[in-house]
Amino acid sequence: MKKILSSALLLGLLTGCGSDDTTESPVIPEPEKPKYLTLDIKPEAKFEGTFNVYLGRYPDPLKDWLQSENARDLTGDGHIDERDAHKDGIYNPETKAIVVDAAKMHQLLSTNPDGLGAGSARGDIFKDGHYSVFDALRYLAATRPDLKLESVISPQESGRDTYEFTLSWDSNRDGIFDEQDNDLNDNLVNYDNYMGKDWHFRFTFDGGDLTKLNGTLDGLGPQGEVTYGRMDQFWIQPGMNIRFQPFSPEMTKRRHWVQDREMARLSENGGKVILPLLRLVPSMTQAPTDLINLEVTPHNMRPDIFQEGVITKMDIFLSAADTGTDIAFNYWPSLSTGAEVGHFALFRALDVASEVGRGWTTAYGDMAVQGDFNAHSKCDFSSPAGGGQDIVVDPEHCRLDWNSNFGGNALHIMPDVGVMNQPVGFAMAAIKSHYKLFGMTEYSGKEIMQRDFSPQEDGSDIMTLQVFPLPEDGQGPILEETHFGWGIADCTECHNEAKDPKGHGGYSWPINSSDGFDVTQPYYCATCHGNNGAPSGHGETARCFWCHGGETKPAHHGDASTQRLYQGDDIKANDFIYNDPNELNALPRDKDGNYQAYEKVWSSVNSDWNMSRVFPDPYSCMTCHKNPAD
Repeated sequence: MKKILSSALLLGLLTGCGSDDTTESPVIPEPEKPKYLTLDIKPEAKFEGTFNVYLGRYPDPLKDWLQSENARDLTGDGHIDERDAHKDGIYNPETKAIVVDAAKMHQLLSTNPDGLGAGSARGDIFKDGHYSVFDALRYLAATRPDLKLESVISPQESGRDTYEFTLSWDSNRDGIFDEQDNDLNDNLVNYDNYMGKDWHFRFTFDGGDLTKLNGTLDGLGPQGEVTYGRMDQFWIQPGMNIRFQPFSPEMTKRRHWVQDREMARLSENGGKVILPLLRLVPSMTQAPTDLINLEVTPHNMRPDIFQEGVITKMDIFLSAADTGTDIAFNYWPSLSTGAEVGHFALFRALDVASEVGRGWTTAYGDMAVQGDFNAHSKCDFSSPAGGGQDIVVDPEHCRLDWNSNFGGNALHIMPDVGVMNQPVGFAMAAIKSHYKLFGMTEYSGKEIMQRDFSPQEDGSDIMTLQVFPLPEDGQGPILEETHFGWGIADCTECHNEAKDPKGHGGYSWPINSSDGFDVTQPYYCATCHGNNGAPSGHGETARCFWCHGGETKPAHHGDASTQRLYQGDDIKANDFIYNDPNELNALPRDKDGNYQAYEKVWSSVNSDWNMSRVFPDPYSCMTCHKNPAD
């Protein structure tokens, strides 16, 4: 996915040191930040590469075991999880994906092979060249003999602004579509693969190299997250995983009930998207701020994907900003794990800003379905709290379809691509910390911290970490744009003990020994010479390497520009960071949900396993790249 990033992300653009005779260097103008955003970013998402599709229900013997009378603590650690199941010989099967080539799908659907539209079937929502999950189903039905898409009802005819259909899948591969293709599990619970009216989808996005939350009962599950949303309005992001499967009839009724309520709200307000409640929770000790009956209007923040006028979840917050509420979004590019994000994320609300590991988390949907998905859900949808729906869910259907931590209102969808042309019942944003959850050490540039840099972590190499103030005009030999290395962060590339020391060198080289360091640090040099043209920061105060340690790693930043392989003793902290038995959803698992400890990880020098002495994150970053409020 191609992204146009501002100079605030591309921190070093110059490629050489030059010489003292150079009097002029290119000046990188700092763009004026647009309204609502901390960065001048204009994403250009492309439908390219591949994405993965899976067909049918996922057999999940690990989930079955963990919810059975056989579940017991076989490892003796006081917890029951996938490691105990493995000791009992239970593993989830390996699944193979149908890899869809985006170019081939675009080429075929552009010919309108099924009469539902040339390109996307929802050309009213997606720009030419972008597609929905329903379009992927159309493509598979047009190219595979084992899928048959029939009885298609248009969004207008369905009354829910979404396509509805019947799907048949020749699951036993006998070349015949019939009842023999239906699923019948050991508990005699049937799911219709033949002439099925209850097919929908699950999804996950590419998480990169680090695999967490792949457990069914305490995470996403290897089969993916369940949404009550509309299949034909869910954007396909390259690299994502989609599972098409039949659900229970009760799941279809619940999904239709949610969508019907959304359509009723739209009608009641004369076609306007009026959100009944937006709740902002800046801390657990503060009363929430509620915005009642907020009119949500389109702000067209993703013109690369959506047609003008399409409303997304991001528009909820931007509409709140239009009323005077403090709101700001940051942009997340590709991450150091290799995950391709490429989306706007809620960064600040009510003057409370994210600190990466502690930040704003969101939920959207109908208040009545808030408790639908969890490991112990009873699917009591007929109760007043459940909405009083006229429905009784088979207990086994409830266990198989709803017993998972994520689904319904709690989904991993970025707000700028979550289409909301009909109002949901509520939206909420709350501050949540993931530091303890994932066992991550918390380093914040807002506080002076200490770190033991010794490999043994025995207290023998403790150093103080802090953000330094930059000198003001007239305080010292501050570098200006005529500096031949203007914009190069690592001043030791040009000035070191071997060449061009400019009055420094040997024992007199400036070292921050008072904080315990014994190496030259460019950000310490900046305390006398200024930041050498470094662009302003964008408000973050922790873990800069999450975004700036992967594909968008900065040039000319020494250790901060490099990656290394962590293995053996270097990854010994693995058991603390990702295998904490007290936080089971932090267990690393493979794509099928089986426990798999990290053995080798490519990561930046600033990472969960290490910190650069020369460019310690975030302290060196925040010294030179001053945040606007600093």
